[in-house]
Amino acid sequence: MSSFDPAIAPKDVVIHHDVPCTLSDGTVLRADIARPASEGRWPVILARTPYGKAVAPGFTTDLTHGARHGYVTIIQDVRGRGTSDGKADFQPWVDEGRDGAEAIEWAAALPYSNGKVHMSGPSYLGFVQWAAAAERPPALHAINPIVPVGHFNRSFIYCGGVFELELNGYWWTMIGVEALMRRDWDSPEAKAQAVTGAAAWLETLARDGYDHLPLDRFEPVAGSIQGAQLFDLLKNGADDPSMKAIAQANDYGNMTVPALVVAGWYDIFIRGSIDQFVGLRSKGGSEAARQKSRLIVGPWAHHPQSKMTGEQISPGSAAIQALNPFGHMGLAARYFSGLDEEGDAEAPVKIWVMGANKWRDEQEWPIARTVVTPWYLSSGGHANTSNGDGVLSPQQISGDASDAFTYDPANPVPTRGGAVFGVSCVPGGSDQNVIEKRNDILVYTSDILDEDLEVTGTPFVELWVKTDVVDTDFVARLVDVHPDGTARLITDGIIRARYRDNPDDPTRQAAPLEPGKAYLLRIELLPTSNLFKAGHRLQVNVTSSSFPRWARNLNIWDEWGGILADARIAHQQVLHDEAHPSRILLPVIPAAS
Repeated sequence: MSSFDPAIAPKDVVIHHDVPCTLSDGTVLRADIARPASEGRWPVILARTPYGKAVAPGFTTDLTHGARHGYVTIIQDVRGRGTSDGKADFQPWVDEGRDGAEAIEWAAALPYSNGKVHMSGPSYLGFVQWAAAAERPPALHAINPIVPVGHFNRSFIYCGGVFELELNGYWWTMIGVEALMRRDWDSPEAKAQAVTGAAAWLETLARDGYDHLPLDRFEPVAGSIQGAQLFDLLKNGADDPSMKAIAQANDYGNMTVPALVVAGWYDIFIRGSIDQFVGLRSKGGSEAARQKSRLIVGPWAHHPQSKMTGEQISPGSAAIQALNPFGHMGLAARYFSGLDEEGDAEAPVKIWVMGANKWRDEQEWPIARTVVTPWYLSSGGHANTSNGDGVLSPQQISGDASDAFTYDPANPVPTRGGAVFGVSCVPGGSDQNVIEKRNDILVYTSDILDEDLEVTGTPFVELWVKTDVVDTDFVARLVDVHPDGTARLITDGIIRARYRDNPDDPTRQAAPLEPGKAYLLRIELLPTSNLFKAGHRLQVNVTSSSFPRWARNLNIWDEWGGILADARIAHQQVLHDEAHPSRILLPVIPAAS
């Protein structure tokens, strides 16, 4: 990719506010535009946001940086949000494909545009890029989704068949605040009361407000103007308009433009982001999409992409500005400007290897030289807590012992770190010692490593279990235990047992458990990259909850309508005898010879 040369960058910038874009149905969207002041026609970078273009640039696209890189830089409010016209009640996801494609052609026709349009932006602003690209607008040249969401069945709505409660409880309530402000009200007092009430729910959620049941009437969201849309989505599944929009936006055969995907190991959407990169590289509808798409993954959470994630401070080289002093805009401009050049020395994948604390280029994902290596769980029957006798070993240890714990939905294990949105706890590699004292967590720890061990890819935990309820959850965590005893969470995952046969389609297939019967559950952990250094220990934790990140299972069949009074206490058993080899499958990268 070519590099940005500040010596020839435009020195002066002109900014236009509230520039109208009239769609084919007559809806007027409005945008702020920054462009080089000199005469000429320039390529375009377009960002489309539901969060208000007046406040979005600090988090997304810096207008002046884009213009100084020689791009007409546009940030536009989507239909029904900010300064744009549209439906009184914003319907997330549904209109972004068609609207985005029309906005691209509008941007290409601006008098100072050269007709070549690119897109950039994070999170929802990443989704709108995939949605627009699936429409194949002729003027679209490339996209730069940053921490994009992926398919709802694997990211945002569900993980392993379990509802992402922390994220959805907050997000749908949050976007309802502006929707309230856009409504017609009989009196200013009523409007102020409604907005104040929604803001109070947000504050309550951040503190202790996730206990509300039943989930199909989750009170903070139910009180939001957007709440009905979430409940419709959960009820209708694949037939819901939002789910259809997501499915279309992840149909990579329709994509003909390449993408620079930027993701974070502790971002809640890491699975979806990597799914999208892999999907476009393998199934994209053009050679450019398959050959020129790129992936960058840092040690970041959803925002910001800095050297500090939760409790951890990485070297300064981990920050996005270390890859380009202009941050995301600089990376995007460099990528876009290099797409038309012959040849490309840039590797398709750039990852930050945690533990080693350095960037490394790779030629593909998953990495071709990966060796899937099993490590086995065992114990003397008392793996409960970090003081128990749980062992993690590369060899299966013979024996008939199993481990047991009790899961009480009234007292779930609290979420501590990981790839969380960051409402109720900070994301990142938080120390698990605080919660590993609980008797409802099984802890399996390896001997001290004699040499470095790199795990890069998607680990899976194959867990043999028994229970005495018709449905329950199991959570698995991979932890790096440092010589000082700090137990850093590297990655985790969950599965709802009723969806064990197809956890990526929780809306269509479900089968109850037979109490006392042994089942093999395959738990997909989130993708990661970590060097477990010599002198450290590997650790796997097993439990049945991580609340409020994931909605707790009440251990009954009615997962949406149940209340705490209906809940059952589950008596869980993890088997690890010769016939039931519970283990973690680690994607190990061999050390360089």
